[in-house]
Amino acid sequence: MQPLVSVIVPVYNVEACLARCLDSLSRQSLREIEIVLVDDASPDQCGAICEEYAANDSRFKVIHHPENRGLSVARNTGIANASGEYLMFVDSDDYVHEDFCKLPYECAVQYQADLVLFRYLNIDSKKDLFNSKIAKNYRISASSQSSLKSGYKTTKEAIDLLFKTVVKDYTWNKLYYKDLFLNISFPAGYYFEDNGTTHKAILKALKIYYLDKALYYYCVRSDSITALRTEKALHDWFEMSIQRYRDLVEWGGYSAKESLSILHHIAMGYCIKQKNDLANQDYMFCMDLLRSCKKIPEGCSLGRKFLFLLLKFSPSLFEQVCILWGKKYS
Repeated sequence: MQPLVSVIVPVYNVEACLARCLDSLSRQSLREIEIVLVDDASPDQCGAICEEYAANDSRFKVIHHPENRGLSVARNTGIANASGEYLMFVDSDDYVHEDFCKLPYECAVQYQADLVLFRYLNIDSKKDLFNSKIAKNYRISASSQSSLKSGYKTTKEAIDLLFKTVVKDYTWNKLYYKDLFLNISFPAGYYFEDNGTTHKAILKALKIYYLDKALYYYCVRSDSITALRTEKALHDWFEMSIQRYRDLVEWGGYSAKESLSILHHIAMGYCIKQKNDLANQDYMFCMDLLRSCKKIPEGCSLGRKFLFLLLKFSPSLFEQVCILWGKKYS
């Protein structure tokens, strides 16, 4: 029987917490699923653990990469080998609620949605809600400061949710109709690959439903990718964010509020980092965005306000200051 949902799990160097993740998937209340484990040439015992689960539960399918190729390629491999009508994603150091698959799938069917968004909880990696005594209703519904209600969302409303903590642009707190990923793939070799991918699925979706339930448990680890502050991580965040902004501008639904936010948080930061790199197309794109800003965005620090004024009244001095400030990124 064809599975209703394929859950794609890239696996790399998470031997200590992999069982918790896979146990949470094996206990899913929706039984008609497949769990596609992509072992990205993990140097520890992850590959063997995956095979053990597959031997005991036919819903698990294991794919081994001969060499490490990164999270994006592992997800793309999972998509290519998925047979479900819908796709979901789980990172192997996280875990999920027992209705992680069931509730979004039921929403997709009932409301004919090809994309379902839902909440997540930030969890200390040392804690285990999955095996705790906390009531099910608390785990699934609490810890939200949002006033959002379950219901249909327009494309614009869904895009707005990418910038809010209740949903954000993570890949894993969403259910996708598989065809949304036709001609969409995760960018190989990049950190923050979600920044360059999730919005594309939203722009393709015909009907989007928001489910106000917390079904994904995101384990916060100090050594996770999103905690890195390396030069490559910083560069990738800027590049993915700039590409997302370009896509949204081309789509035409990006509001003035988000435009000012991107000017503040991305364009200015990128110009500082690149230190007057006139040969860089992204740098010139960001400079054009900054020059088009009519007023200083709200919420700017004093330093950023100073730079906006410099750009307006003395572009050459602005470039020199960016060169000096940019040295801290080198």
